[in-house]
Amino acid sequence: MKHKIHLLIIILGTALFVQAQDTLTVMQYNLLYYGNYNSGFADCYETNNNTQRKDECIRTIVNYVKPDIFTVCEFGATQQLQDAFLRHNLNINGVDYWQSDNIINYAGEDIINHIFFDSHKLGLSKHIALRTKPRDTDFYELYLKTPSLAAGDTIKLICIVAHPKAGQGYEASRRALMQVVMDYLNQHYPHDNALIMGDFNMYGASESGYRLLTQTYSNPDICFVDPVATLGGVGEWNNNSLFAPFHTQSTRSYSDECFSPGGLDDRFDFILMADEIAFSYNHMRYVRDSYHAVGNDGRHFNMSVNQGSNTAVPTEVAEALFDGSDHLPVTMKIAVDVHLGVEDHETQSLYATVAPNPASDKAVVSFFNPAQGQVQFELYSLQGQLIQSATGNFNEGSQGFELSLEDLTKGFYLLRIRHNNGWGQTVKVVIK
Repeated sequence: MKHKIHLLIIILGTALFVQAQDTLTVMQYNLLYYGNYNSGFADCYETNNNTQRKDECIRTIVNYVKPDIFTVCEFGATQQLQDAFLRHNLNINGVDYWQSDNIINYAGEDIINHIFFDSHKLGLSKHIALRTKPRDTDFYELYLKTPSLAAGDTIKLICIVAHPKAGQGYEASRRALMQVVMDYLNQHYPHDNALIMGDFNMYGASESGYRLLTQTYSNPDICFVDPVATLGGVGEWNNNSLFAPFHTQSTRSYSDECFSPGGLDDRFDFILMADEIAFSYNHMRYVRDSYHAVGNDGRHFNMSVNQGSNTAVPTEVAEALFDGSDHLPVTMKIAVDVHLGVEDHETQSLYATVAPNPASDKAVVSFFNPAQGQVQFELYSLQGQLIQSATGNFNEGSQGFELSLEDLTKGFYLLRIRHNNGWGQTVKVVIK
């Protein structure tokens, strides 16, 4: 079922907008059986996972992070609970702009994924739930309320919330879910700004599901970038102190039968971004170093998040993280610039293509040169590292340039092409 909301023309002067240059804060949080007691997997009751106490914690965390988009896992699957969550935690103290969408639950699970968003800045045009196991995977197509929206200039952000099966031994199940996601993206959103977030339950970067998302050799259109890849956060993070600054579970070193014990030693919770956002060629860009596991100061490996002093957050936030869930929320910032984007800041496209693509040892860039002059070719990794650069002088008209790809690691790259008169284009290149 597709839930469609028609875009409304917003009268300037009576509504708030995402301005020409603004920032969106995104937060993902596993709420640990929120509003759902004794679901069958864990012994979570009103006595040890009280919803009213969790609400106090959520309000503290939301006030600290101040998100514009708030996605959740393990949310009780009732419309009444959603309405109460908005009323008790978000639309409070004079705030009235937080919205959500009707719940879709094809799987019939007790807990679901969900989204809440600032309706001053964002609108929801579609909510689609994919029938994955054990829970549906939710696609939320958001649009930015910019001043140019009334003129038909729609900037989209696709938020995908996933919660694959937990536990070692279920790697194939997690990969199958990610394959469904990638297939749907390839069919419907191959070139859009997209985030995929949730509790992925993955024990390391070698898991095939993680590799499918971040190293898609067979699909040159879609690849996700892990914001901590350049910070040493990608690897075999399970119970590994080398990854202590990136762990998100568990907030407690001991068990009360509901919260998982062991302290912070797993990185289950992610927000991954499409390369469109990572490399800012579609109106949005990742704000460097803005990604955090809230409350992780890198000093609480195998410890409770509130044990001793926590240098990452104030004491009241550390206590809220300890009591609210056995996961830490993860957050990142996205800068919005309606004047940026391949279509906007480049006077004319070079109409460039790369063949073959995927390639192995070499490939040919074919492009139309609007005027005689110098053209620069820069090949970047997904981490933003410049791999190779070349410059040549070309006549006007159809031209070709051979890329040497020998000795490069197989994977996903971006080729940026620039003419000295300002024309340019970015092309995705896959090396097999």
